[in-house]
Amino acid sequence: MQQTLLLTTPQFEPVLSLKQAAEALKLHPDTLKKMARRGEVPAMKVGKYWRFRLSELDCWIRSKVVSPQPQPRRVN
Repeated sequence: MQQTLLLTTPQFEPVLSLKQAAEALKLHPDTLKKMARRGEVPAMKVGKYWRFRLSELDCWIRSKVVSPQPQPRRVN
């Protein structure tokens, strides 16, 4: 019995430029660049350019969401 090796082209997630990521996050590009340099936001440097994956930015934003704690009701 002969096995067939199925070769597929890897599916890469497109990356966003600094400007595109800043627009998606509603941040100024300079602010996002500073955050990327400090390692505060998921980013990668390709040559001299910062690149961002939308899925990683989404996870990062979701991890930063703070839900308000329900306040106990005071009885007078």
